[in-house]
Parts: sequence; structure tokens; C-alpha cells
Amino acid sequence: MAAGKMTGGAQLVLMAALLCAAAATAAAQQASGVRATFNFYRPQNINWDLNTASVFCATWDADKSFEWRSKYGWTAFCGPVGPTGQAACGQCLLVTNSATGESTTVRIVDQCSNGGLDMDYDTAFSKIDSNGQGVNDGHLTVSYQFVDCGDPQQ
Repeated sequence: MAAGKMTGGAQLVLMAALLCAAAATAAAQQASGVRATFNFYRPQNINWDLNTASVFCATWDADKSFEWRSKYGWTAFCGPVGPTGQAACGQCLLVTNSATGESTTVRIVDQCSNGGLDMDYDTAFSKIDSNGQGVNDGHLTVSYQFVDCGDPQQ
């Protein structure tokens, strides 16, 4: 075989390796069996102002439009998989209550340390706690996946 040329078999192996890497990256953007607690950010009472809420992501996202800030419920993110710190700010998650199947999309505005999510009670947690068990237990067990927020490029 000439240097720099691959046989059909080598090309297939390379392609399979690339597909596996892409699948692993996609899988790293979702998790199940995650603990979701609730917080009282109450953004609707503070005009969805990230600075007033004193959230981690305010440094980068406080100047975003009202429409951007209020499009989704808020959550702090410290989940087991996905980006952390500034890289998580402004991203969206589709969160599903494992017990009821109820789902909601939330925007990451803060970070936390509980190893999961800390969702605003009014705009996120209560929307998927349809049976009240999450409030009774102090948490929900959820799955999440990163999704496109549908925001225009800014």
C-alpha cells in the first residue's frame, strides 16, 4: 500500500471510529436518574433580571433581551454530564420527570453543587411535578438532554 492511501477496510475502520466518537459526544449531552431540587428564583417577580437574581450566568447573559431571559423557566445546572461553568450558561435542557413523563424546557442561568439541577419552582419544577411528589420529597428524579433553545444568533 502506498503511503498516505487507505484500503477499503482501513477506511471502514476509520469511519466506524468517527461514528462512535460522534455518538459518545451526543450521549454525553444527556443523563437520566438525575436529582432535581427546587429554588425560588421567582424571575417573574423581578422582571426576569439575572443581576437581581444574583445568578452565576448574569456576568455573560444579563444584557440579553427580555424575550431571551423570559422564554424558558430557569435552572441551575450541575448535572453529571454536559458543559460546566460559563459554557453551560444560556443553554437549554429538556427536563422530564421520570415518574410522570411530564417535560419542560429550561434555560441554564446558574450553577449549583447538588450534582443535578436546581430548578425555579414557579417556572420549571412545578410544571413537571404534576403529582406533587417532588414537593413532598423535596426533589424529583429526572432525565435531561441539551436541546436547541431556538434563539436567533446574537
